[in-house]
Amino acid sequence: MNMYTVKELSLALQKHEETIKRWLRSGKFPNAFRNSDKEGWRIPESDLVRIKQGTGFVKEDSQQNQQVIRDEVEESELVKLAYEVVTLTSPTQEIFTLLSVVGIKRTLEILLIMQQSATKVKNPDGFIKKAIRENWSPTTVPVKLSKKQSKHIYDFNQLDYEAKANKEQHEYQPKIPFFNWLEE
Repeated sequence: MNMYTVKELSLALQKHEETIKRWLRSGKFPNAFRNSDKEGWRIPESDLVRIKQGTGFVKEDSQQNQQVIRDEVEESELVKLAYEVVTLTSPTQEIFTLLSVVGIKRTLEILLIMQQSATKVKNPDGFIKKAIRENWSPTTVPVKLSKKQSKHIYDFNQLDYEAKANKEQHEYQPKIPFFNWLEE
């Protein structure tokens, strides 16, 4: 049985030596062995024949590619179904693409935030974009401010803000009236 070195195999296959070494490291040559660093890799002729016939790593690569494609299709289907479950509508192409890019795990997190929202989300597309942009997580659910407070909070100057804070502090009334016994 004839044995080839990396250099001989690269000439026979018309590939670069580094390509052959990468294939060796990834296990494309199952019968190859290495006695020592000085001798280098030895590849049996049977592996060379298998590669030239195309029955070796070409099919393995195509099978791996098909598996990756199947996984991506399944993931995109899961993204679509999760969106439909939460919003009861089909996602637009833009949102579907956006959710597919962020991945199934992040999509489920965002949809969980939407589901846990105290009020119904009127604009799911905008909600999803903002959740991605601001990196919301299920533990940091956004708090909705009342219309009165959210409309004018930015209009307050420092005095108005302090007056509002003092008013909130004085809203608490003790049940027992304060009696100053020192004044009597």
